[in-house]
Amino acid sequence: MKRYPLHTLLKLREHRVEAARQKVLECQREVQACRDACLLIEGEIIALEFERGQQRKRLLDPPQAGESWPSALAQREAHIDLLGEQAEAARQRLFKAQQKLREAELALAEARTAFFRAKAKQDALEKRRDVWRDEQHALAARHEERATDDLLQSRHAAPA
Repeated sequence: MKRYPLHTLLKLREHRVEAARQKVLECQREVQACRDACLLIEGEIIALEFERGQQRKRLLDPPQAGESWPSALAQREAHIDLLGEQAEAARQRLFKAQQKLREAELALAEARTAFFRAKAKQDALEKRRDVWRDEQHALAARHEERATDDLLQSRHAAPA
């Protein structure tokens, strides 16, 4: 197994954490886009249903001059049916958009998990580096103390 220098591993971990963070941001944007699409479709459904209700209320209004009752009634019923079909088609699109939203939310959860895993590995590596530095500082301090002690002992031991 090949061992890499600590600073190389830290740079690699930083890169992986940044890539995971970018993935989380990308997934968040995708989730927001899916939510916006769902809201837009829901608004469309509400508008279609409202228009359909308005058309039903005007179903028995007298026809325009020169238009017969049966043709006006058939035309209005056809328009109401068309609005109903459009609303149903919008509901189908909403169902698909909601399914896509669930998939995007799942991808976001996975991306967050991967980010936190990468961040934990980076933090562990940084902690290991800090422990190593502390050990090196303590070792250097002990060497300096020994050198000072040796110097003091050599002064006292040397006959004048």
